[in-house]
Amino acid sequence: MQVKRLSLAIASAAICLFAQSASYAAGQAPSTTFTDDMAHRRADALVKQLTLDEKLQLIHSEYQMSDVPGGGAGYIQGVPRLGIPSINMVDSATGSGSTVQPSTTFPATLALAASWDPMLAYQFGAAIAHQLREQGFAMGLGGGTNLAREARGGRMFEYLGEDPVLAGEMLAARTRATQDHKVIATIKHYVGNEQETNRMGGNDTIDERTLRELYLLPFELAVEQGHPGSVMCSYNKVNGDYACENQHVLNDVLKGDWHFPGQVQSDWGAAHSTAKAINAGLDEEEDVGPTVFLTPTLVKQALASDQITQARLDDMVRRKLYVMIRTGVMDDPPQGGQPIDFDAARAFAQHAEEQSIVLLKNEDRQLPLDASTVKRIAVIGGHADVGVITGGGSGDTRDPVTGAFPGCGGLTFPTSTGCGWWPNPWIKLPTPITAAIQKLAPNATVTFAGSEDMNNPFRAYTQQEIDAAVSLARQSDVAIVFVTQSSGEDFGELHSLALANPSNQDALVEAVAQANPHVVVVVESGNPVLMPWKDQVSSIVEAWYPGEGGGNAIANVLFGQVDPSGKLPVTFPLRDADIPTWDGGSIAQNPVYSEGLKMGYRWYDAEHIQPMFPFGHGLSYTHFAYSDLRVHQHGDHSATVSFTLRNDGQVAGAEVPQVYLAGLNDPVEPPKRLVGWDKVSLNPGETRRVRVEIPAQMRRVWDTSHNDWKLATGGQFYVGASSRDIRLKGQ
Repeated sequence: MQVKRLSLAIASAAICLFAQSASYAAGQAPSTTFTDDMAHRRADALVKQLTLDEKLQLIHSEYQMSDVPGGGAGYIQGVPRLGIPSINMVDSATGSGSTVQPSTTFPATLALAASWDPMLAYQFGAAIAHQLREQGFAMGLGGGTNLAREARGGRMFEYLGEDPVLAGEMLAARTRATQDHKVIATIKHYVGNEQETNRMGGNDTIDERTLRELYLLPFELAVEQGHPGSVMCSYNKVNGDYACENQHVLNDVLKGDWHFPGQVQSDWGAAHSTAKAINAGLDEEEDVGPTVFLTPTLVKQALASDQITQARLDDMVRRKLYVMIRTGVMDDPPQGGQPIDFDAARAFAQHAEEQSIVLLKNEDRQLPLDASTVKRIAVIGGHADVGVITGGGSGDTRDPVTGAFPGCGGLTFPTSTGCGWWPNPWIKLPTPITAAIQKLAPNATVTFAGSEDMNNPFRAYTQQEIDAAVSLARQSDVAIVFVTQSSGEDFGELHSLALANPSNQDALVEAVAQANPHVVVVVESGNPVLMPWKDQVSSIVEAWYPGEGGGNAIANVLFGQVDPSGKLPVTFPLRDADIPTWDGGSIAQNPVYSEGLKMGYRWYDAEHIQPMFPFGHGLSYTHFAYSDLRVHQHGDHSATVSFTLRNDGQVAGAEVPQVYLAGLNDPVEPPKRLVGWDKVSLNPGETRRVRVEIPAQMRRVWDTSHNDWKLATGGQFYVGASSRDIRLKGQ
């Protein structure tokens, strides 16, 4: 078996094409015109020249979404007489969310997290920023980093997993790329927006230590390393105050402790007051009407009654101007109407998906498939003959260049059908998965079985369709079954992690598994899924929401053109009742984070619960050996963890060795926490000395008695292939 590195050639071509116009080959950033001090001084000078009315128009988006030029989400009028351009902003989690301009659909952000590759995150951010500028957008709203506390979360696919360090590092890399390419980056939703249920007004009760060590930490890392221009406050309350008028999280933490110099913008309709919000740190309101709070009239009234000061208003405006200057948007605003190289973008989307696919199970080396010996291939379910699923809401590109199935496929939402908000739960692929498989196995007969109901692609499989799939599986050398799990903004949380939409996909897999011992299941999801059939099938592949390059990417992994190197950024539980938020299936309207620091893999470790697949898990077509761990402690409490990694298998591949800090001398800390990792590509037989630098910050715990950080003592470093597959231990 020889794994070909076809993907790398495709990716290199794609990146080179982007580099000609986007300057991000190999992660190289364009030069920055203004230093930080220069940007501050210039912003100060502009503020002094603005009239009161001009200042007020810079802190409030007066456009309804349907009226925003270019199909964006919000629009701030500029001041032409001073050379201040207008700011057109758009959702951009998995690509441009323009409602009227064609855009590339990249893999879900959760898939990006599964790559564990900050360089890929940088390239991902650059690719999207490139299209945003070509479409005329100066701000991208795609920096979601709420943690996967609620495994059933409707928007988990938009975020970066359950660990704050992984999420923060990946978001920082994407943020740097976005702003290196003269697009203002927004990170969101600050803070506590871990669920969709009652997100518009639910009160999250989170103790300070849990807030600091978990839910604020990815934002802190992104602010510290990525320097985003904007932080978007969320809809929910945090310990009694709405996030957009929360003095503690906005002024005390974000602008005080972290010295954030940029602007705080509201989510659309997340402002609830004028003076209170402004004094608490809100700098800009995004308007969806009919009730708005930072209008010129209301702000003038607050000034006249001394509820807010002129100095604070100037600070709001200064922050925005500083960001525009620092990112290059002020002097080089996007013009829009530029041609987009969709072929290059799709090639990069394919590469990103290939690096994000996770091989969960591979019994008896069922994968990779051998095109020379497999003659009859059954492809079953999931509309693999046409497209792949994508997430809904603001995380959807909504107008992919490849088109979409009509309507919502029968989906229902808590308050409406949602079709205006979620028009494309599926995207048609330029190369459907069946066609990609046929291309890699030209001498095989590739046959599809499954629902062909385009008007209602989520309906349950009929018994006739299941029988046809079983019959096809019996006649085939291998059966590849595709299962899907839909989710999205305003969709609410999943009732269960069991597969739904169609509701009888488990029955389909089990029936096919009884008919053929060689079954590969490919999962397309934005959440962990339950797998009652796990022990009945040979191989399981998690493909996430794979984007429009997904057909070729999935086929390349199945046939060994690419070695799978993704690792889970979230834990997959054995049953619903194992997740920390499970309460008989209901979702709390006002969530209390009573599990504290025991979230994600920390919960499973602390409660001694065996997951189905642990955080950090992911198999390869080769094998990696770990040895010779050494830990060097530095005087500043940082450390260097080094070890030898060897590819002792037969093919080239990439491993993600993970470093955990375990057993700290603190009674509240969970058993271990992720503190570092690397992604290492090795040829067969190649050995490399890997060094992972662990900053002292990774040893911090929040001292509630002094309301400050302290460094925990003791502990030892674990190095492993997952949170449960620990290979080395050292003091």
